[in-house]
Amino acid sequence: MIRLQFVPHDGLGPLKLGATRQALRAAAAATGLAAGPTHAESDAFAEESVQVDYDSGGRVRFIGVAPLPEIHRVTLAGLDCADTPAADLFRAIAAAEGGGAPAFDPEGHLFPRQIVALWAADEQYDLIAPGGRRRPIWGQVGIGTPAYRDLVEKTRARDT
Repeated sequence: MIRLQFVPHDGLGPLKLGATRQALRAAAAATGLAAGPTHAESDAFAEESVQVDYDSGGRVRFIGVAPLPEIHRVTLAGLDCADTPAADLFRAIAAAEGGGAPAFDPEGHLFPRQIVALWAADEQYDLIAPGGRRRPIWGQVGIGTPAYRDLVEKTRARDT
């Protein structure tokens, strides 16, 4: 099993924000994350559970991970993203963000200072529920660059 740690403004283990596509692919291969589908602006790895988006210059602007505990375990803020209830992970990231704590929203949240994105908390993503009781787990946890944050904020402004 592959163990990786999210570090805001840095990356996911050896997968670095701002890296070139070639460097990211080499780091993923060296880590044991099997390559998956590629698109003009994105790559997927590890049975499509790791998503990497690139900016127009071909540099990493977002890395998102869906829980797939039999392949990888990812931590953020010292917590296992596949084994921490969504509300608990949200609170830990909110505490690290500083300022007033936003309201928990199971649809998702982007923490703008850390540029940490949480998407779609649901029980279906709890693949390792203790005692068979499923908990809401985030469907994707990701980190991005300031350009990613700006893109998300621009999209939200347009949609409202």
